[in-house]
Amino acid sequence: MKRSPLDGSEHTNWIYLFPGLLLYAAFVFGPIVAALALSLTSWDGLTVPKWVGLGNYIDLFSDDRFYIALRNNAELMIFYCVLPLGLGIGLAACVWNLKQREQLALRTFLFLPYIMPTAVLGIIWAWLYNPAFGPFNQFLRAVGLGMFALPWLGDFNFVLPAVGIVATWYFFGFCMVIFLTGIQRIDPSLFDAAKVDGASARKTFVWITLPLLMPEIRVVLLLTVIASIKSFDLIFTMTRGGPANATLVPNIYMYQLGFELNRFGAAAAIAIVGALLTFAINFAIHRLVGSKSKGMA
Repeated sequence: MKRSPLDGSEHTNWIYLFPGLLLYAAFVFGPIVAALALSLTSWDGLTVPKWVGLGNYIDLFSDDRFYIALRNNAELMIFYCVLPLGLGIGLAACVWNLKQREQLALRTFLFLPYIMPTAVLGIIWAWLYNPAFGPFNQFLRAVGLGMFALPWLGDFNFVLPAVGIVATWYFFGFCMVIFLTGIQRIDPSLFDAAKVDGASARKTFVWITLPLLMPEIRVVLLLTVIASIKSFDLIFTMTRGGPANATLVPNIYMYQLGFELNRFGAAAAIAIVGALLTFAINFAIHRLVGSKSKGMA
C-alpha cells in the first residue's frame, strides 16, 4: 500500500508546514505586530519614533472626529449588511422558482457589479450623481421630478445614503447567489411535504427555507460586516470623507492622519481599534447566528 507523504512523523510534517507558516508570519502576523508597536509611538515617517505608550489611544478616544467616523460606519452597515441581506434573500426566493435558463441569466446579470473594483464603481457613480450633467438628475428633470434633483454628494443629509446605495447595489447580487446556493442544498422532499400539507409559499419560506439558510446568513453577515468596517476605496473615490465629515469612516480618517498629516502612530492606533472591533462583531455573529445554525442542524 502506497503511503502518503503526510503519513510520516510529526517532525516531518512540520517541515511541510514551515514554508506556509513562514509566509504567514512575514505577510500577516509581522505587519500586525508592527502596527501594534507603531501605535505606541509618535512617528512622522522621517525622524526616530518616540515612545508614547497608550497616548495615541487616549487621544483617539478623546477625538470627536473618531466618534463621527464610528457613527457613520454604523449607519453604513445598514447599506452594507442589512439591505443586501434582505434583498438577497427575497430575490433568491423569487429567482429559485424560475426556469434554469432565466435563473442563470438573472443571476449572472445581478452578480456582475460584484466582480468590478469598488474604486472604479465609485468614480462611475460620482459621475452619475453629478448635479450638473449626471444622468441621475437629468432623468429626474426629464420625468418632471426636478425638485428632487440634488447635489447628492454635496448634501449633508443625503450624501451618506447616496454612497450607501452604491454599496447595496454592489453586494445584493453576491448575497443572492449565496442564498440561491443554500436553497439548492435543502432537501426537496421538505418542500414537497409542505406542498402536500397545503402550506402557502410565505409559510414555506418562513418555516422551512429561512431557518435552513442560517449557515449562509452567517457567512453573508460575516463578509458584509468585514467589508463595511474596512470600507475605504468606494467612499474615497466618491467623497473623500466629505462634505464636512458626513461620510468620514475610520479608514478614511486613518488615511488622513497617516498620509496627509504624517501622524503614523495615531493612524496605526485606528487600525488596531478597527481590527479589535472586527473581531468583536464577528465573535458576536458567531455566537448569535452560529448557535441558531446548530439548533437547525
